Amino acid sequence: MAKAFLSNEAKSEVPAMPPVNPEREPVKIMVVGSRWAVLLIIHTLHRLGFAQAGEWSKLQVEPATRQWMSVLTKWLRR
Repeated sequence: MAKAFLSNEAKSEVPAMPPVNPEREPVKIMVVGSRWAVLLIIHTLHRLGFAQAGEWSKLQVEPATRQWMSVLTKWLRR
């Protein structure tokens, strides 16, 4: 009886939503830890040329863990 509900088609992949701009794709990077550690990572990545320190979100407390966090969105070209 259960076989009647099974399909022969493989539908395991969920179609991804098309990006707003097909030539660019956003990637979010989140750093979570003590205030000191988050700032250290942000400034280290700045010195390495990965991102300007001002591109990160302002520091805020993550509700679930009560640790500090900051988020950066990098836009990648496809």
